[in-house]
Amino acid sequence: MPTKKMPMRDLIVLLPGIMGSVLQKDNKDLFALSWGAAWGALTSAGKSLQLMKLAQDDPNGGDLDDGITAPRLMNDAHLIPGFFKIDGYTHVSQFIRNSFDVVPGDVFDSTKPANYFEFPYDWRRDNRVAALRLKTLIDTRLPQWKERSGYDQAKVVLVGHSMGGLVSRYYLEKLDGWRDARALITFGTPYRGSVNALSFLANGYKKRFIDLTEVLRSFTSSYQLLPIYKVVKVGNEFRRIEELNIPGVDSARAAQARTEFHGAIQEAVESHQNDADYLKSYKIVPIVGTRQPTLQSAAFEGGTLTPNEIVPSENEEDQLLAEGDGTVPRLSATPIELSEEYRETYFAEHHASLQNNDSVLADLSNRLRQMQTNLSQFRGA
Repeated sequence: MPTKKMPMRDLIVLLPGIMGSVLQKDNKDLFALSWGAAWGALTSAGKSLQLMKLAQDDPNGGDLDDGITAPRLMNDAHLIPGFFKIDGYTHVSQFIRNSFDVVPGDVFDSTKPANYFEFPYDWRRDNRVAALRLKTLIDTRLPQWKERSGYDQAKVVLVGHSMGGLVSRYYLEKLDGWRDARALITFGTPYRGSVNALSFLANGYKKRFIDLTEVLRSFTSSYQLLPIYKVVKVGNEFRRIEELNIPGVDSARAAQARTEFHGAIQEAVESHQNDADYLKSYKIVPIVGTRQPTLQSAAFEGGTLTPNEIVPSENEEDQLLAEGDGTVPRLSATPIELSEEYRETYFAEHHASLQNNDSVLADLSNRLRQMQTNLSQFRGA
């Protein structure tokens, strides 16, 4: 890879996944890789983290009154003792800065024209809230960058890890962000949902002395991460989550997430197929994690949900897809409309580390470099 930084004419936005942004309450770290947040969680036996419980939400972007904000992205790979390990975004961010001649900007400061932004958001909330904020950011900063750079053909390239890809999709499809976009590159985005989310809601989320079960059940985003296909086996057939009364899972919220969030995205995609400009617009590049044991479906019997690694299909050959990145099933990491496009790139990596894998980053670099050139000029007669 060349050591010289390549000019970047487009605007890049890096979006983290769930738990990928630091959360503060009243300007103090609540969920973060800081001693203050970790010490508060440990000394209170996890009670400080209960403050993250979401009492209400507004998909139209209205402010909450719980004093919680998301000021920055999470740092890389640290362990909160007895709780969990987080692979953050320092490495991928530094990689982009070292590989390309970008002007870093601040999402909270609109006075400086820039073309590289890290986009923290409150991942507890409805993803439509973050998508609205993303639209505001791009509608403001892209014109600024065009004027500053003198390149009026500049577009936005979204790089989304996990749920960050879902935020991007809603912005691109439902909020017409496609008009300003060149590409969406996703690392392990659960376009069709994750069985892990279903398991956490139904069976709880406990790590030693810390119990976040009711906290996770309060998040709108938890429901927007649920599988949107028939994934729960009852008797001899697979059924949708909202068709069942699974303890710990609010069927109405599950139905709302599938229809009003995922359904809205898919309806927008289908309606855009008759728009010639849309068909020539942005491209989706799914980067898929593989070779990791990954939950694929669940059995529901006697009021108990038991997740397993069986693909919810009666076709034996479909069981070849019974893998993934450990969180997102392989079959879920591709958007529905690209099911037969074979556009994915596959890497044997865990979900939390996809954005930091050196091979993945080399692939990302090559794609971004290619977007800054015009290969159509090299042709025969």
